[in-house]
Amino acid sequence: MSINGVFRTSVSGMNAQANRLSAISDNIGNADTEGYKRSETEFSSLILPQSGGQYNSGSVSTHIRKTISQAGTTATTSSATDVAIQGDGFFVVQDGSGRDYYTRAGSFVEKTQNNGGTETTYLVNSAGYRLTGTSLTDGSAGAIELPVGKLIAPTQTKSADFSLQLPASSEVVSAAPTATSAAGAAYTKKTSVVVYNQLGEARTLDVYLTKTADGDATASPATDDTWKISIFDQAQSTNGGFPYTNVATGDTGVHEEFTATFNPVTGKETSGLGKQAIALADGSSVDVDFSSLTQYDSDFSAKLTADGNPAGYISDFEISDQGVVNGVMNTGNSIPLFQLNLARFSAPDQLTAGVGNVYSASLASGTPEIGVPGVNGFGALQSNALEQSNVDLSTELTDMIQSQRSYGANSKVFQTGSEILDVIINLKR
Repeated sequence: MSINGVFRTSVSGMNAQANRLSAISDNIGNADTEGYKRSETEFSSLILPQSGGQYNSGSVSTHIRKTISQAGTTATTSSATDVAIQGDGFFVVQDGSGRDYYTRAGSFVEKTQNNGGTETTYLVNSAGYRLTGTSLTDGSAGAIELPVGKLIAPTQTKSADFSLQLPASSEVVSAAPTATSAAGAAYTKKTSVVVYNQLGEARTLDVYLTKTADGDATASPATDDTWKISIFDQAQSTNGGFPYTNVATGDTGVHEEFTATFNPVTGKETSGLGKQAIALADGSSVDVDFSSLTQYDSDFSAKLTADGNPAGYISDFEISDQGVVNGVMNTGNSIPLFQLNLARFSAPDQLTAGVGNVYSASLASGTPEIGVPGVNGFGALQSNALEQSNVDLSTELTDMIQSQRSYGANSKVFQTGSEILDVIINLKR
């Protein structure tokens, strides 16, 4: 073996450990970078053919692998536009030219940028990449453009959802109240919901819930518990209650009554109300979903939601756990604007890392598959949260000590080879 092989192998070892130290340095430097994925250094040996009893030393090569598929911990934040992915997937972001990149860092802020001479507000990350999504207005996909300072047209209420838990222990009321009932009429519970007409005018609907009969499971045939659901227009109320009267000529108001029945043993609905249409005073109707009615031995609870919104301006934005970018209006209403899409890859660790904590697709990673958060295996989202880096400082410091010792050992081999070479040169003297 030539003495030169000692130099070649030891230099190779020092270069390999230098590469490992460089990766460790990157990891430590980005330990607090949201969504950063640590780099791992893998070593492989290069073997030279042996001949005639002489040993030919080889060398070592390094391969840097990104642990992109390993998730970091999740930390809560106070920003309504921070969002973390829990599971498989990447946010799709774009640079100024419209090229797609992928990232796990979900810290986005509103920023106005010049787009072809027009000032446009986007949701961007710290490196300036624009978050993308699908418009819930026209179905177009691309960088999310926020309607800052624009008047939002009113949307008429078309549907509502009534989720009601009615207490099984409630006492029976002889009869449900009607529009002409006197003030102080008896009922079990009352709640309300706000709906909007085409001009964005708010109308409050009063919802009265009255238990009118106790069922008997032991009777033959068995009988059900019975509740009456009565709905009136609050604008026609007298001092906020009964009686409800017409407030204008031809205004018939709202007066709908539905009967819900429940199995007294299971507390589940037996009437199957499902969706029902409620006629409003202006002639329009609202489809109300009564699918979530229960009667358990529990307190009364009501969650009444309706779509539609008044005219107004958007003053703030938020991202929901479903990946919907909502505009918060000055009226307090939330308007769904965009649906975030996630991308996933068959080999995410083979993505190519780029500046700004983003990745681009490669031949090895495969092409991106686009989907909705929480559907068909795509990761769920957590709003007001950020995924932290997956760097473990104790592991990095341990690896750094190992690399330092290995580098020093290789340098000693180089130094010993140099001393042997000096001996050979001095033989001539």
